[in-house]
Amino acid sequence: MILAILMVLGAGIFRLAAHEFHWWNIAPVGAMALLGGMHLGRRYALWVPLAVLAVTDVLLNVWMGYPMFYWPRAFDYGAFLLIGLLGLWMRDRKLRSKIGAVLATPFLFFLISNFAVWLFGMSLANVPYDKTLSGLMDCYAAGLPFLRGTVIGDWGFMALFALSALALRRASGERTRWLVAEARA
Repeated sequence: MILAILMVLGAGIFRLAAHEFHWWNIAPVGAMALLGGMHLGRRYALWVPLAVLAVTDVLLNVWMGYPMFYWPRAFDYGAFLLIGLLGLWMRDRKLRSKIGAVLATPFLFFLISNFAVWLFGMSLANVPYDKTLSGLMDCYAAGLPFLRGTVIGDWGFMALFALSALALRRASGERTRWLVAEARA
């Protein structure tokens, strides 16, 4: 759990420190929500990642001169909440299912956030999208370059978490073997 807390806080710090990567959407916020759901205590699994997201959103928006909160962003928060719930649901599942959740996370966020852009936002040409299936597909197509960054940020951060957890598990296993050997000696 301590590693999960550090990783969630680390994702928030990464968002603030690496703000120049935001143009490419490289920020591990989906990973933060999924890892929070999978590894934080049930009392903290959903609200801690959302709180870190909200605090970093406010700081970034103030720093960049944007409004403190943009109401269609509520769809993004809903996506993160859904990803956190997916993490909660994955807690007791097999590794294969967890890997599936990890792989799905950036795509789930992409589908929800771009739906909100289609519904309430503007195209890159600064005109509203047609409220048709064709307009929705245009919106998803325009979002594809940002999906690449979302995948890089989420999968990269989750890989870092997995490697850290494996290293900790291995280190604790070696300590346990050493203690057992000392006890037998």
